[in-house]
This record gives sequence, C-alpha cells and structure tokens, in this order.
Amino acid sequence: MLKPRALTQVLHQANTGGVRSTILLNNEGSLVSFAGNGDKESKVTSAITSNVWFAYEKHGKNALSAEETKLIFLDCENGRVAMTRVASMILCMFADKSVGMGLLKAKLQALSRYLDEPLQQVASG
Repeated sequence: MLKPRALTQVLHQANTGGVRSTILLNNEGSLVSFAGNGDKESKVTSAITSNVWFAYEKHGKNALSAEETKLIFLDCENGRVAMTRVASMILCMFADKSVGMGLLKAKLQALSRYLDEPLQQVASG
C-alpha cells in the first residue's frame, strides 16, 4: 500500500537542481500530494495545471493530430513547468528558468516510471 508520507518523500526527492516543487493530481484536478516550496499556492497551482492538461487533451489533440498527450512543457516568465500522466493521475514539476528542458524531462520521466506501478495498484484497488 502506498502511504501518503512515503509518496510526499518520493516527490520531494525530485526537488533538486533547480526543481522547486513536484505535485500529483487526480483526474479531477484535485491535489493528491505535494512536495516543495509554496504550500499555500499548491491548490491554485494544481487547479491551473489540471486546466492546462485537460484543455490540451480536449482541444490540442485535434489540432495536432496526436493520439494521446504524453508530456506538456510550459516555458513561463518565472520558470518552467513539465507535466505527464502517471497511472490515472497527472505528475507535474515546477523548476527555475535555469533548468534545461532535457533535464526536466528526464526527471519527470524517471519519477513517472518509479510511481507508475504503485499508483496503478492504488487506482485499481
């Protein structure tokens, strides 16, 4: 069984090298777990993240003739955002502008692979 404290600790391990925070959202966009700076803004951040993800899934796939959304990257004024689906949830990392997109992608994919099986068990159980 995946314990909430253990999940937060795993997410926190990704917060190195310029990654400021890592969040996990359910399909409805509700915050499941959060690790990093800005606890007060985490609910707002998760709402914005889920809206971006689901808007792209709904409208972006048609525009780009894509099968499914795998990764979304946003290069913002104050940093970078990377999102991916893991199990039936959305994993998101927020990083400084100095963090390269390649490094952010590698961290996101490594964490996604690590969490996939435990989260699949939670989702099906």
